[in-house]
Amino acid sequence: MFISIIIPTINRADLLEQTINTIIKNNKQFTAFEIIVVDNGSTDNTQMVCKKFQQEYSFFTYYYDNTPGLLTGRHLGASKAKGNILAFIDDDILVSDTWLTTIHQTMATRNDIDFLTGPNLPFYHSYPPAWLQYFWTNNTNGKHCGWLSLLDFGNEVKEISPNYVWGLNFIIRKNTFETLGGFHPDNIAKQFQHFQGDGETGLTMKAIAKNIKALYHPAAMVYHQVPTSRMNFEYFDNRAFYQGVCNSFTDIRLKNGFGININESEQQKTSFYKKVKNYTKHKIKKLILTNKNTTPQEVIELFDRFNKKLQEGYQFHQNAYHTNPLVQKWTLQENYFDYKLPQ
Repeated sequence: MFISIIIPTINRADLLEQTINTIIKNNKQFTAFEIIVVDNGSTDNTQMVCKKFQQEYSFFTYYYDNTPGLLTGRHLGASKAKGNILAFIDDDILVSDTWLTTIHQTMATRNDIDFLTGPNLPFYHSYPPAWLQYFWTNNTNGKHCGWLSLLDFGNEVKEISPNYVWGLNFIIRKNTFETLGGFHPDNIAKQFQHFQGDGETGLTMKAIAKNIKALYHPAAMVYHQVPTSRMNFEYFDNRAFYQGVCNSFTDIRLKNGFGININESEQQKTSFYKKVKNYTKHKIKKLILTNKNTTPQEVIELFDRFNKKLQEGYQFHQNAYHTNPLVQKWTLQENYFDYKLPQ
């Protein structure tokens, strides 16, 4: 059992260095792993940081590929990985001291499990605004906040839907990753937004259709750094627009026979935004009501605002798809192991 930790990054050298340091510091006695960093075109000192680690640690490898999008780091990293377990993480997380050993022990002993994740807890850089509490939602497993990729399903090991295995803490067997066709396009720069896809959602939806199991383990815990710049309305506007593009991508592929049309309850789990998509104010009130208190009018208005942005993103991608042959071809590819954007 060998684990390949894959970290795509761009222009976040300071955060990346913290991420790598937590892996190394918390796993000094564990050797069955490698760290692969794929630089997606950084112009800061990311290369300098990575060269330092590469000189000091034999298990560390650095690659540079400026092809736009998160898909570059994920798929290039996977193609270079030596491990039979792939652990995809973001460049702004801090891993717990039980994260890596839990991955090894769980995937070695639970042959029935192909996906693994754990708590994705917040590490706020400043005190969060009061309205943010309403953007968490409860489910039968626990609670999550898709807007900030946060998830807390408690202190018990449990089977979960693969759609709750999110990209910042995404562990999968390599053969399963390859069989399911890998990730879809994700986090593409604004000027290439029409080539945006639905990231890990397409992969996990196919896993559900094939009854492939996922496990939540409380010891596979990471902390997601949440800077002050992500706790404002403008950031949420962009996230909602981006999710609208993702939803359009998913819908188009389903209508054209790509992907698996799973039931609505499973689709809801792919993203918190799915629950916002068609809500009226009355339904929004029901969604975000907590402890039988009255939901502030400000929060209701925020949901309306972000829902409009989501619809804008959806229509943006629909228009691009129906008017641009390159977008049509890209959206309907069988898989994206060849992650180069169409010319």
